[in-house]
Order: sequence, then structure tokens, then C-alpha cells
Amino acid sequence: MATVETARGDEAALITTVIPDAEALASSTFQVAVAGLVAASLAALHEAGFPHPVRMWTFIPGIHAPMGDGLDRYRVFNAGRYDGFARWLGRTTPTAASLPAASAVGHHCRGLTMCALGSRTQGVHVENPRQAPAFTYSLAYGPKPPCFSRGTVVSLPTGSRLLISGTASIRGEDTVHAGSLSAQLEETLGNIDLVTRNVPGPDRFAISGVETARVYFPRVADRAWLASAVAAALPAAAAIEFVHARVCRPELLVEIEATVAAS
Repeated sequence: MATVETARGDEAALITTVIPDAEALASSTFQVAVAGLVAASLAALHEAGFPHPVRMWTFIPGIHAPMGDGLDRYRVFNAGRYDGFARWLGRTTPTAASLPAASAVGHHCRGLTMCALGSRTQGVHVENPRQAPAFTYSLAYGPKPPCFSRGTVVSLPTGSRLLISGTASIRGEDTVHAGSLSAQLEETLGNIDLVTRNVPGPDRFAISGVETARVYFPRVADRAWLASAVAAALPAAAAIEFVHARVCRPELLVEIEATVAAS
């Protein structure tokens, strides 16, 4: 039985939903449960008066655990997320205009936790010209593709913000620089830079406008090097958080999400 909690402010609402002991669910049951969780999160945002999802986070137990048919838990999660968006949207295929920025990483608990941030107004979803949109990935990455945009622009009283999804060393749809943390970090930062420069409309963004960043890393020993390298690459005033967590692909050594202010 999933739990749903709502935190509401003047400009946004945050819905937190949890599937307790999701790690114990079989593949088909897990997929159905994730689809229900997505639909419940989006419905709760609508009921709270903030019907437009602009950012989502999911924390997945045993993210790389095998679940049969050559699929790990992350790929089964993607299938459930796809089904949940399709159900909510009333169509068989989610569209780019409906998919917010998102991150999905592993954690060390048995439950699956999803957080959905909603706005009163539709955000502007942004892609990266160097990467395939995640929702167009081929079957090489699972039976149904990940459902998120590379970034979403939201309007706030303090100005526009670009919410950048979890970003890693991926070009097209493929991992690049396997085995090299330094090269993966450089590619990741380059992808973040490209997203900031690909925002349509009058607002201008740049990596120099990063206000907050969260760095996910699967190897504990990499933290010190990452702390120095990321701090050197981002603005001195940026608040940077480091989280030990496995990311979506076993070969990826770093993933970064960020909030960027318009210049």
C-alpha cells in the first residue's frame, strides 16, 4: 500500500509517495506498482492546485538488481513510469511536452520513494542536442524508454529557473568514457552546459548561473576528487551536495543535477 504526503507552498507543491518494501516485489508487480505511483503523484499535484509537474526524483532500492528477462530493476521501473504517464495523459505514448525534468538513482532502503514537484503553470521542457531525448531511447535500454526531459524552465517570483535532470556521461543514447571518472565528469559538465544554452525563449542561462547541484557517485573513494573537481567547475557560490548512490547504469561513475538562475 503506497503512502502519499503533500507539502504545499504559494508557488509549488511537493508530493512524496512511497512503496514500502518495493525491493520484495516481483518484476510485473513492481512495474504495476510504479505505474500506480506515478499516476497517484500526478493526481495529487492536480488536487493540490499545482497540476503541472516540473521536476521528479525517484530513489530505487537495488537499482541494478536482476528481475528476469535480462532486465534490471531500473529498466522495469522505466516501464512502470512510462505506463503511469500514459495512464495519466490518456494516451498510449507520453509526449515531450508532458515530461518534466527528473532523476532516478539507487538508495539503501527497501522502499521506493518518488517526489514530484508541481507548478501552477506549465514549464518549458528542454533537450540536449548532443543527447537523444530519453523518451526516444531504443530497445537496447529496455522495453519502454525513460520518461523525462533533460531540463525544465519554471517561472518564479524571483525569476526563471532551469531545473536540470540527473545528467551523466551519455552521448546520443550511449555511455561514453567507461572506466574514466575524469572524462565522465568532463562529459557530464559539457552536457549540463549544452542544456543551459539550448533553452528557448527570452531567458538566457549558462553553467555560470548554477545555484545548487547534487552530485551522485557510486564509489565512496571518488568523493574527495569529485568534491575538488566539481567545486572548480561550478560557481563559487553554488551549494553543492554529494550523495553516495548508484546511478541508472552500472558503468556510470557520476551524475549531476542542478538548478540554474537566468542571467
